[in-house]
Amino acid sequence: MPGRAGRNRNRDPFYYWNNTAHTKSEAQELAAELALEIPAGAQMTTGFKSGIVYPIRRLIVTGTDTPTNYTTLLGPLWESKAAKTIKQIRIEVLLCPPPGSPAHVVSEQLDAGAPRWTPRGPNTEEEAELSEARDMEQRLNTQMGERSGGDVKTSDIKEILMGMGGDWTKNLGSLQAAVNNKDQGVGR
Repeated sequence: MPGRAGRNRNRDPFYYWNNTAHTKSEAQELAAELALEIPAGAQMTTGFKSGIVYPIRRLIVTGTDTPTNYTTLLGPLWESKAAKTIKQIRIEVLLCPPPGSPAHVVSEQLDAGAPRWTPRGPNTEEEAELSEARDMEQRLNTQMGERSGGDVKTSDIKEILMGMGGDWTKNLGSLQAAVNNKDQGVGR
C-alpha cells in the first residue's frame, strides 16, 4: 500500500511543473504569455528551468501571481508545498537587487525573456519584511565600513548575529536577504 506521498506525487508542485503542466492547454497558454520554457517531462529535467523557482518568480515579476495561475503551473498542492518559497521570492523581487549582488546575478538568469517587470506592490506583512531587510542592509553596511563594496565575510555575519543577542534566529531571513541583495561585485 503506497504512503500518502505516493498518492500525491503526481500533484506535488515540482512533479506537476516537470511532468504534467506541459500536457495542460491552460498551462501551455500561460507559459507562452509569460515566455516560460515549460518542461516536457524527460526532455528537460535538469537545469534551473526544471525547478519551481523559475515559474514562481516569473509569475511574481509579471504581477500575475494569483492562486489560479499558481494552480495552472504548479498543480493543486502549490499552496501547501510552495508557500514559503513564494514568500521568499516575493521579498527578493520587491527588494530589487542592485547589479553586483548575488541576487541580481540569479535574477538576470531567471528573468531573461520576461515580457514585463510589473510585480504587485507589497502587502502589509511584506512591507514589514522589506523594512527588516533594509534595516539589516544598513547594519551590514555599518559593519563592513569602508569595505562596503566588497565581499561580505563570515566575520561580518558573526558580528551582526552576536549583536542581536539571544533572539538572533528570528532575523536570519532578513540577514540572508540583505547579504544576497548587497553589491559585492558579483558578475563584474
